[in-house]
Amino acid sequence: MTPQLHQLYIEYIKARKIKIPEDQFNYLAKLYPALLVCMSDGVLDKEEWDGIVMATRGLSAEFVKSPDDDRDRIAMSFRTEIRYLLDNVDKWNKKFLNALHASIQGNKIDQEFIMETMYLFANITDGISDEEEEAIKKLAHRLEIDHN
Repeated sequence: MTPQLHQLYIEYIKARKIKIPEDQFNYLAKLYPALLVCMSDGVLDKEEWDGIVMATRGLSAEFVKSPDDDRDRIAMSFRTEIRYLLDNVDKWNKKFLNALHASIQGNKIDQEFIMETMYLFANITDGISDEEEEAIKKLAHRLEIDHN
């Protein structure tokens, strides 16, 4: 984890008064642009939320490291934080994008992941809207990700 993401992690867990492992927070940060794309039309509709629920079920499996880890609890934790971030974009938007920008420079794998998740989340409903496409372009530019 880069120093910028680590600093954001510390600030976030203090503000939220939660315990979330750093690796899970790092993943949440990489999902953040995709969440912004979902909200680009100003509304998170049911299909988009259902898609987020499905995504959290899948990604929670990556964080089950022992028989004591509860996949459903991990997925619920992700959904709780995603909902919080969507409800508090004004507070966290600049901080997440700044930290993410610093952390992905020169990391093509992370950049590709961010682009893929933005398109994946945008495509949850009936294709990618003009607002979503514009949001993807702006976020790619903001994060300095090559977008063709």
